[in-house]
Amino acid sequence: MNLIFGVIILAMFILALRVIWATGLQVLAMLQTAMVAINRYRALRNARASIPVIMPRINHEVDWEVMSDTVRKEIHRRNSGFGGELDRLDRQYQAKQKTIKLYEADIEIARLERELQKIKPVVINPVPEVKKRHQSKNRSAQEQVVLDEVSSKTPHQVYQLREALKGAGVTVPVNQQARH
Repeated sequence: MNLIFGVIILAMFILALRVIWATGLQVLAMLQTAMVAINRYRALRNARASIPVIMPRINHEVDWEVMSDTVRKEIHRRNSGFGGELDRLDRQYQAKQKTIKLYEADIEIARLERELQKIKPVVINPVPEVKKRHQSKNRSAQEQVVLDEVSSKTPHQVYQLREALKGAGVTVPVNQQARH
């Protein structure tokens, strides 16, 4: 029994020595890698310290005022790129506002035409037709004048109102839809 315990203890001792030996070898390999890295860093640092810094040279005369103006203009151009988008959006907004005004004007025109029809109704005397006759023979001259007067005034008023709403020489078609 003592022999079995002796063999087990000897085996555990051998395993412990192998683990310690492997760990020691890994630590030595890691230290060797660290030393190589430190030596490389020192060599680069010494090389950098020993090489003088050489500034690039320009072979021709440089006008620094022109160069600074050029740089300033380029910076301004890049910064103003956002303003172009703002102007485009502002123009779209103004076009939509004008379209809305045109729609409101069309609604107002329709309301005024309806009020005009209430105030000044078209007077047509219906003639009872017994036989089929041509209308030109049945209409009297007075009925024709009333119809011509109503039809000629309304489009002219509508035209004047649309022209006034356009204003400032900006021509926008009446039927143009708003792009939303």
